[in-house]
Amino acid sequence: MFKLMNLAIMIAFLGFVSCEGPEGPEGPVGPKGDKGDTGATGATGATGQDGQDGNANVTVIKLLAEDITWAEEEFLGQPSNTFILESSNVNEDIIDHGAVFGYGSIEGEWFQLPLEFELSDGSFKVNLLYTYGLNWIKLYAYSTSGAFEPAISEYRFLLITGNTVPGSKGASEESIKSMLIKAGVDISDLDQVMDYYGIGF
Repeated sequence: MFKLMNLAIMIAFLGFVSCEGPEGPEGPVGPKGDKGDTGATGATGATGQDGQDGNANVTVIKLLAEDITWAEEEFLGQPSNTFILESSNVNEDIIDHGAVFGYGSIEGEWFQLPLEFELSDGSFKVNLLYTYGLNWIKLYAYSTSGAFEPAISEYRFLLITGNTVPGSKGASEESIKSMLIKAGVDISDLDQVMDYYGIGF
């Protein structure tokens, strides 16, 4: 009797296993779960270094009136006081890819060079200008009555060069002037030019 019961159980079990049907189709995708909580904000990264302004390098040369010894020469067919400031900063890069802006201080107010003063009736005119070449800047001061010594207490020369300007003296200077003007900088104002390049007095 016991053996017959065991045999019946085994037959029923085998019948259950062998009679399992094929796998049915996959059911539909369930609904999307609720969005989880936002994770904590990460730490702020370190501040990067400031980039260079305007892709240009600027050197400032200062010249005090007390350091000038004028020499009289002829300029444009008339007597003129002249002074040569020697500086290795006026290099080939400045000549080929840069510009030299000159300024003079009169009673604390800065004016762009060249300077020209004339009486209202035109009877007297004063000129102060400069030129430059490799390793030098030269000042000229003359008037309708001959050479004169200008009342300039200090001169500033800004030597500007950038690798994006054309490779000739005239073209590079005009390119730098145009760049400053487009940036809204008044190149006759020394403060504005120095602020644009991040240079302090």
